[in-house]
Amino acid sequence: MKLRRTIEAFVMLLMVVVLSAACQRRPLEEMNDGLYLQLSLNLDVENNSQPLPQPELMRVVFYDYQTHEFVSDDYVLPTGGYINAQPGKYKMMVYNFDTQATLIRGDWDIPSLEAYTSEIPNSTRTNLLTKLNAFATKPNFVAPDPDEPIVYEPDHLLVGREDVEIVHRTGTQTIYAEASTIVESYYLGVRLKNRTHLASAQALLSGQAKSNKFGFEGGRSDESVILYFDMTAGVNEQEGGVDVLETTFNTFGKLPGEESRLWLTIVVTNTSGQTISWQRDITDEFKDNPDKYIYIEEPPIDVPTPPTPPPSGGGFVPSVDEWEEENYDIAI
Repeated sequence: MKLRRTIEAFVMLLMVVVLSAACQRRPLEEMNDGLYLQLSLNLDVENNSQPLPQPELMRVVFYDYQTHEFVSDDYVLPTGGYINAQPGKYKMMVYNFDTQATLIRGDWDIPSLEAYTSEIPNSTRTNLLTKLNAFATKPNFVAPDPDEPIVYEPDHLLVGREDVEIVHRTGTQTIYAEASTIVESYYLGVRLKNRTHLASAQALLSGQAKSNKFGFEGGRSDESVILYFDMTAGVNEQEGGVDVLETTFNTFGKLPGEESRLWLTIVVTNTSGQTISWQRDITDEFKDNPDKYIYIEEPPIDVPTPPTPPPSGGGFVPSVDEWEEENYDIAI
């Protein structure tokens, strides 16, 4: 009995020692301990009267410094925030995550990371090409390549690239990144006549880069696409208050390192549904143009005057002659 009590007392003492070690009181870690990204965004863009709207969310992606393969990612507010990443040296990419027209693919490694836009619907493409086929016999008219993709213009993608080294830490390590757009914005205006007769206008611009592999700076694709965008009637005060067909369009840029011709083709529809085409080679307007401002005076776009509608009432147009008084004798 005495030996049994001795064993029980020893077991209880051992349990107390083990539990006291397992439940050792430790100070709480600071909420601010960790890794903090301080982010700066450049929202000023040429030909945008207002800064770009601040994105809602930014994606932060860490790639292996040597292999450029995906390691981890996180999300922060536009000003930055706390993120998770293991100690090591990385290629870090930061970009906004709320674009509508600009799509992202290939994020498994840096060389494959690509921004692009989707092609326009087949119905829209067929409608445009059918209208342009009617003008194929015009002198010097260059019809769009039927096999070349026609794509929507991109919206602005803010991108930051940084080499970072994350260290073992007991407090907070702050890393920094700056992000600016990889998309160019051009003002385009063409002199317009008879603007009151304009119903709609769609533009096609050839010789544009299909995408931007933005993992590396200057990553414009060497695949050509035709850019699609709408234009509207306006007044260009810079050119003396003239009527213009105008827009500000976005592009990844012209094909890099290639002397491709940039054909601007505009399909104009007047208020009666009549369609005309207008075309010009604007390659020279793209060269040495730091302001990204293109104005074309000649030839102007002359919107056709709709035909005079027939008089109302159809083929039967009743009329009443002037009243003439006539007297008759009536026999009673």
